[in-house]
Amino acid sequence: MSFYSLVGALIFLAIGLVELAVLNRTLYPALRWRYEKAKVTQEQGIDPNRIMTLVRIQSLVILPLLGLFLGRQIEAIFE
Repeated sequence: MSFYSLVGALIFLAIGLVELAVLNRTLYPALRWRYEKAKVTQEQGIDPNRIMTLVRIQSLVILPLLGLFLGRQIEAIFE
């Protein structure tokens, strides 16, 4: 594991945190409102918490791992 891999992981973690914050402020309220409205008519689909859990996994686990693996390619560019 090189320095560039760690830097890549930190950069992608920061991108994931920003993405998570934006989606929590914009997407989640709309999903929750639609879900609550559909509960009245018994047509609700997937729970918004499940969708947000998938977004959290993607933002906080998958993106930093991607940055960790892409760090080697970044190292090849700069050296």
